[in-house]
Amino acid sequence: MNYSNQIKSLLHDDVPPECDVYHKFCQTVNVCMRKSGFSRAQLADRMNYAATDNGDVDQVKLNKWFAPSQPQQMPIHLLPALCWALQTIEPASILLAPLLFLPVDKRAQMLQKHAELEMEIEAKKKSQQSILSQLTVSDPQNPQFEVSDFLTE
Repeated sequence: MNYSNQIKSLLHDDVPPECDVYHKFCQTVNVCMRKSGFSRAQLADRMNYAATDNGDVDQVKLNKWFAPSQPQQMPIHLLPALCWALQTIEPASILLAPLLFLPVDKRAQMLQKHAELEMEIEAKKKSQQSILSQLTVSDPQNPQFEVSDFLTE
C-alpha cells in the first residue's frame, strides 16, 4: 500500500465512519444556547435575521428541533444562521467530526497569513540592512576588500 492511499480522506474510504451524530448535535446546541447569553426567543430572532429568506423560526420550533425525543429536526440550510445566532461553530464541528474535518474561519486564516508575510518582510529588511552594512565602506584608508580578493591566478 503506498503512502497516498494511507492518507486519503475519509470521504473516499470504502467503509463509512460512524455518522450518528444527531443526539450529540442536539446536546451541543442546547449547551451552546445556555452559554450564549441569549434567550431562545432572542436566538430565534437572530436566526430569522440571519436567514432573511426564512423568517419562521420561533422559540417553539427551537425547543422541538433540539429535543432528541421530538420527530422534527432543524432544516440543515439553517445551520449557518444557527451558528451565527449562537456565535459559535461548535454545532457545525459536531456534524463534521465523523469525517475528521473542522469548519475553518477563513478570516482568521487570512489574518494569520498576513502576519506571516509581515514577519517575512521584517526578516528580509534585516537581511537587506545587513548586506548594506557589509557593503558600506566606513574608512577609505582601510577598505573591506582588496583588489587581490578579485584576482585569480
